[in-house]
Amino acid sequence: MDTKEISKRFEQVATYYIEELSKYSLDEFTRKPSEDEWSLGQMYNHLINGTLYLHLKAIKQCANGTTSDGGKKTEIGESIFKEGTFPPIRLKGPDTPDFTPPNPTGKEEVKEGLLQIIEKMQEIEKSSLTFRTARKFSTEEWDYLNAEEYFQLIEMHFRHHLRQKERIDQFLLKVSK
Repeated sequence: MDTKEISKRFEQVATYYIEELSKYSLDEFTRKPSEDEWSLGQMYNHLINGTLYLHLKAIKQCANGTTSDGGKKTEIGESIFKEGTFPPIRLKGPDTPDFTPPNPTGKEEVKEGLLQIIEKMQEIEKSSLTFRTARKFSTEEWDYLNAEEYFQLIEMHFRHHLRQKERIDQFLLKVSK
């Protein structure tokens, strides 16, 4: 898939997340289905923070040449990129303050974060120089990905969390009755 198509698909998903914000009160948006599950607000913050402070940063480092010349993806990384999507399973990270995002204090800050990401993704997509490098950035989950793969990962990550959003929506529907 080319970067224009990835960008288009990302914008559609991110716009959907923004439009959905109006459906929730702040209480609903920050309500957790259970003690060990995230609220919608935490999930949105996870998407925003992971994108701004990890994925987009990795793209920039690849483009600037401050990363590795090589390396391979992990087995799960290979699988995800081969399929073009995350597996339809629930992934659970460590229950630590570093990993677990806080609830937002308002929905407007979430909207602004999503709009900021859309703008940055558009800028990156228009800058074809970003994707001309073979440099790779390594993380524990994926090992070595290049700028174009991180660009695609952002879109796949946003789609992956649609399942979680649906589960939380069902929970909120039940408790509102």
